[in-house]
Amino acid sequence: MIAYQLIARSGEIKVFGKSPKEDISVLDNLCVVREKDIIKDFHTECKVKEVFRFYSYFFSNYDYELQDKLCKLFEINPKLKYKKLSRGMKTSVSNIIGICSNAPITIFDEPTIGLDAVNRQEFYNVLLESYMKKNRTVIIATHHIKDVEELLEKVVIIKDGKVEVDDYIEKVKEKSYYISGNKDDLSKFSILKDKYPLKSFGNTVMYYYYGDIPENDMRLIESLDIEIENMKLEELFVNINKKEVCLYE
Repeated sequence: MIAYQLIARSGEIKVFGKSPKEDISVLDNLCVVREKDIIKDFHTECKVKEVFRFYSYFFSNYDYELQDKLCKLFEINPKLKYKKLSRGMKTSVSNIIGICSNAPITIFDEPTIGLDAVNRQEFYNVLLESYMKKNRTVIIATHHIKDVEELLEKVVIIKDGKVEVDDYIEKVKEKSYYISGNKDDLSKFSILKDKYPLKSFGNTVMYYYYGDIPENDMRLIESLDIEIENMKLEELFVNINKKEVCLYE
């Protein structure tokens, strides 16, 4: 919808203060790197260098020199037919286009599919360097939280179409907790009301909680034998999206 490939039925989207629906010129500032095959509708004999050339026409600041360097880094032969590439190589081609576009807003949809650990890390290193040099906005949609946790400034977590988390990563980490202790003691906490425990060991239970802890609950933590520790971002993502079903009473 940001790229005006789908039309929003409600709400409002603005890119640099303008609506893509009313002023299509704002799309010149966007590059969307999609998860699916970028040239499935192209001629099947198309070569990689022709794919690069085609997409470069859409971006006035496209970096051809960087494109050549990244092809060497990710071992992409531009002379090969695109259809001959592995899934990981096709992902790298898409990512190279996204990075070299230098678009002020670049959106990557699952940018590491098919990449091995080395190429995943190389991709994020290059992306971070481009972000630092060009001062561009990069949006990453991913399920591989560990790979991107150290790169993020802001985090949005969505569950069933509802935004559950929308904040800067430092604040998100500060408000993500594991709370464990005696079952009866934890039943006194207002923030844990109607929540199922993650784990249970006899009379000891563990909960996850995201948010600010009110004063009355903080006093309970200080006065009772309660352990509290911060979660990693991936753990928060998993806990928010898992189904809260009590299997054993």
